[in-house]
Amino acid sequence: MIHMSEILVILAVVLLLFGTGKFPKIMQNFAEGIKSFKKTMNEDDKKTKKTSKSSPKTSLKKDTKKKKNTTTKKKK
Repeated sequence: MIHMSEILVILAVVLLLFGTGKFPKIMQNFAEGIKSFKKTMNEDDKKTKKTSKSSPKTSLKKDTKKKKNTTTKKKK
């Protein structure tokens, strides 16, 4: 995990490289990227929850079929 002192060093290096003019724009784009990422993750979680409610029954049936097939293969 990154500690606060490491973040400050990274920000200081970025500030030296890009200057004070571009720094706010870079941070704004970075924040927008994080917001977009979080939004996408939340949407995916909602979709997963919806599909997981209907799929456990079908996945259990598939698992039992697989188990039956493997036991018959062992007997041969």
